[in-house]
Amino acid sequence: MEKSNNKGIYQWKFFTSVLLMFLLCLTGKSQTSGFKILNSDSQINTSEKTSIEKKSGKKEEVYKTPSIIKYNYITHKIKPLLIDLANNESDLYNNSLEIDSQKRYSEKEIEKRFNDIQSIKKTLKNLYKEQDSLYQRYTSEYLLNDKGSLNSFVLEFGRRRSKAFFDHIYNVNDSRFKVLNNTGFTFGNNSASLYSELVSGYLGAFRVSLGTVLSKSSSDIDEVAKKEEAFQRLASYGGNTVLSFEYPLALFHCNGGQFNLASRFIAKGTADFPEFGTTTEDFAGSGSLGIDFIGDAALSNNELRFFMNFNINGIVGNDTYKENLDIKNSSFYFGQLTLGLLIAEKIKLSFIISSFSSENNLENNSVILGGQVLH
Repeated sequence: MEKSNNKGIYQWKFFTSVLLMFLLCLTGKSQTSGFKILNSDSQINTSEKTSIEKKSGKKEEVYKTPSIIKYNYITHKIKPLLIDLANNESDLYNNSLEIDSQKRYSEKEIEKRFNDIQSIKKTLKNLYKEQDSLYQRYTSEYLLNDKGSLNSFVLEFGRRRSKAFFDHIYNVNDSRFKVLNNTGFTFGNNSASLYSELVSGYLGAFRVSLGTVLSKSSSDIDEVAKKEEAFQRLASYGGNTVLSFEYPLALFHCNGGQFNLASRFIAKGTADFPEFGTTTEDFAGSGSLGIDFIGDAALSNNELRFFMNFNINGIVGNDTYKENLDIKNSSFYFGQLTLGLLIAEKIKLSFIISSFSSENNLENNSVILGGQVLH
């Protein structure tokens, strides 16, 4: 009886500590990204096209949007600056070849002209940067343009469209999507985990991120705790430390973003370090390749959104990784089906209702609860 009471007290302390860690993570991380689609009208006029001049000098056909209009205004600022820059550099170079010392510029004049050149270059750099941001915004507008029917992009993602895709998925700069999130927690029967993305950026068309997972089991038996924590890491993010590469595969949407389906390719490298609080004696590592599908549907006022997430991954781990999960093979497949709700664009509740795998030990039929507070 006393042993049972002690276990209950231990479990209560365990769940309390996990919740406390989650709250500390939320308050310490001011930028929490997510997956959010707002029902809105398109700003793209698809009835006619215009052309813009790129930095390379090439022309490109685009639709007329506020972003393109602003882009054109900046082009008019850039052209006279390019002429001034060319004149200044040419004049300074020609003067440097002047044989007559009386006609050569003084040191003060040379310094002034160099400063003028640097000032023009700095202004041009800022204008090009502003143009680049506007063109990226146009790419996002084009990607989510609603033509009144089903809109689709399949394997049509270069560097810009890829960034627009992930900006929307991870709620960068008022994105429409808000189903995925970079910080959250999950609870299983006897274990829980807290996961957070630490840094992210772009490498060409790939989104690259580095994240971490803290997992804890309520079991006081080391072998059981090791297995439960390893499964929580696998189910929530992948490992104690995770390096991810993501590439967009497809995007479908209609009715102003009320109904959406997106797919992406995900490659991960994971590492479990004993020094980072993992219940394992040795280093455990794995690599995985997988496909992820996200679908959602919202009420017309966007106050309630239903979503589904399905993923399947091929995973290869070292011997320690295999032992921690208590599985027979170090190479296996693992997938999950998640259903959930997004309430008032602020609170996300998710339920992993099925985990399936080529390893019987990983087929978890119990529901895993997840939660996130979106900023």
